[in-house]
Amino acid sequence: MNRRAAGLIIAGLMAAGAAGADPIAEDGWLTACDLDAAPAGCLIEAGGFALLVQEGQGTPDALITYLAGLPPVSAIHFEGEIVNMGDSTAELVLTAAAQVDNIHEGNLQALQGDWTTVGEATPFQIRIFGLEWQEWQGDEQQGAFAMVVGDACGDGTVPGAGTVISLYRLGDDPADDGCWQLEYIDDSRMTLRDFKGDRGQVAFTRVAP
Repeated sequence: MNRRAAGLIIAGLMAAGAAGADPIAEDGWLTACDLDAAPAGCLIEAGGFALLVQEGQGTPDALITYLAGLPPVSAIHFEGEIVNMGDSTAELVLTAAAQVDNIHEGNLQALQGDWTTVGEATPFQIRIFGLEWQEWQGDEQQGAFAMVVGDACGDGTVPGAGTVISLYRLGDDPADDGCWQLEYIDDSRMTLRDFKGDRGQVAFTRVAP
């Protein structure tokens, strides 16, 4: 995710949420930081939630600086308190954060960007920023989903070895809406297999920025 996109997302989350306070200690993904924003902030995604960390809201500046030094879409363990929560967004006051090993990190980093199907009767495109999956037909967005990356689909189905992507439609029912297994990926091509719908194996090629 580039700095401009990160800044837009962080700015958009600042007004989201309802009052509340809950402790949290989870593994998640640092997806973006923008130190030039006012206030500076970082975006952490975990369990289908986008968590905004801002300077001046209780998080030590050293933690924000640490997060900003990590590569985008890094696996981390974090602890803190959620102070506002919406349907799929929240504000987070961090007390601790550290990079951790995750076997899916490389694949998730490789997935970032725009992809279009190859050889489909009705082509479609997907756009992946952090852990948000958008589906497009031409210039019209068809849906936006939070991604949960792991070894199994949301219903417990284990497709096989490799990275499994469960999709949860943003602002909708909490049940998973899709499940894809990543079968292959390189700089320009990838193959996904649909385990929730009827698309089967789908080949994609990367859209040049």
